[in-house]
Amino acid sequence: MKATIDREGRITLEKEVQTKLGVKPGDEVILENRGDELIIKSVIAEAGLCLEGNVLVHHGVNAKPSVESLATVRDARLDKLSDGLQQ
Repeated sequence: MKATIDREGRITLEKEVQTKLGVKPGDEVILENRGDELIIKSVIAEAGLCLEGNVLVHHGVNAKPSVESLATVRDARLDKLSDGLQQ
C-alpha cells in the first residue's frame, strides 16, 4: 500500500487498514522505525486487547504466574535478609 505524507506530516490510512488495525480517527498508534521501514501498530493491540464486534476483549498473557514468581523471589530475599535477626 502506498500513502502520501501531507504538508503537516500526516499520513491517511485507508479504511481497510484502519479496520484491520482496529483503530478509528483520534486513536493513538505506535510507530516503530526498523531500518528503512516504518511499522504502525495499534496501541490497543499492544495492550493485548482485540476488538470483537463492539467489545474490547483481552487476549494478552496472564500476569498471575509473574506475580507468583515475584512473590516467591521476594519471600526468599526477605528470608535471607532477616536471617539471624530473629531471637
